[in-house]
Amino acid sequence: MQAAQHCEVWPQHEQALEVFLACARQWRIVAGMAGAFYQGIDATALHSTMQMMGIEDQRETLTLVQEIEAGALEHLNEK
Repeated sequence: MQAAQHCEVWPQHEQALEVFLACARQWRIVAGMAGAFYQGIDATALHSTMQMMGIEDQRETLTLVQEIEAGALEHLNEK
């Protein structure tokens, strides 16, 4: 088990990180004989989450969440 890592989050990215973490159980996963493959966060769930959280600039937040998601996908799909 890896030790927890801590990092600084820039203030302009805090809201996107909160949305990303709120969607932690909303990943689309394809499972087959080769194992599981993470495709990404369900877009409908992401949109609903942003609405429930009262995010005003959803377009900018979506862009930032997608950047976080891209990094997470690299790690989640490592073989």
